[in-house]
Amino acid sequence: MSKILKFLGWVLLLSLGLILIIFGVYLFSDPPQKIAIEQWAIDVVDKVREDQTTPDSVIRVLDQVVDKTVVITGDVVSAPKPDARAFAPYGEPADHSGLKHLVNKGYSVGYDDTVPTARWSSYRVFPYQDVHLPRPSSFYVDNRTSAKVSTDEYVRSGYDRGHLTPNYAISVCYGAEAQKETFFLSNIVPQLHALNAGLWKDIEQRIVKRYVQRYGEVWVQVGPVYGARPRMVGRIPVPDEFWMVISEYDDEKKGIRAIAYLVPHEEKWRDPELTRYVVSIRRIETLTGLNFFPKLPQQTQDKLETAVAPRAW
Repeated sequence: MSKILKFLGWVLLLSLGLILIIFGVYLFSDPPQKIAIEQWAIDVVDKVREDQTTPDSVIRVLDQVVDKTVVITGDVVSAPKPDARAFAPYGEPADHSGLKHLVNKGYSVGYDDTVPTARWSSYRVFPYQDVHLPRPSSFYVDNRTSAKVSTDEYVRSGYDRGHLTPNYAISVCYGAEAQKETFFLSNIVPQLHALNAGLWKDIEQRIVKRYVQRYGEVWVQVGPVYGARPRMVGRIPVPDEFWMVISEYDDEKKGIRAIAYLVPHEEKWRDPELTRYVVSIRRIETLTGLNFFPKLPQQTQDKLETAVAPRAW
């Protein structure tokens, strides 16, 4: 037994020595080397942090640790504080196609009656009491639209009725009536079940549970990407990809930072490596024709939208 304890003692000592050496190298490294070391360290941490069996309490601690790194913090772009009541910071996504702006209690939608589909949906989440409201049993025709898409149009289509703004996030932040409004079919697009109930849901839950806990207020804009000749479910186009643009305001640095995800429309239950889906906001603009943060000066938009976050938050 004494030999085993002695061996374990040497292993612990060597491990601590290795950590001290890495930390020493980190302290005296230039910025690119520091980022490389941080990337390596977060890769190790993520094996635990993104494991489906890791307790929430451990995830919270590890999230706080990685938030101190340059890699996760990224660039904060100087900007005035957004209107706390707005569903999107610095204006809803703008375009030149005359989308119908549908405002609900907990989110808003830019709807294209000619297609018919939502081009974007925006919402804001913030610290909340985690109350579990029953999920509404029905979807609803949105009579504010000319298209008046009905739930029957999805029957036997092979696709879920996929929410853009998610019902759970709205339910905990805004209540039952607002949750019910997320079931308007103006907030719904065709989505493969494995993606809807898997990876896409994981990202939605990450935002409302982990991002809110870490950053407080978080703004989310989400929507579909359509190809030149999308597959159709009746008169409803099927997205080729889905995007999210997520932003939070740093009160200490008096600026905004953002990250964008672009996810292929594929059967995908899980993927712990979300960084593979991180793109620039400008890429989303190119694919969709939308202009994000239209109230910001163009120079500020360029700084915020052309940079690609080094890895998933």
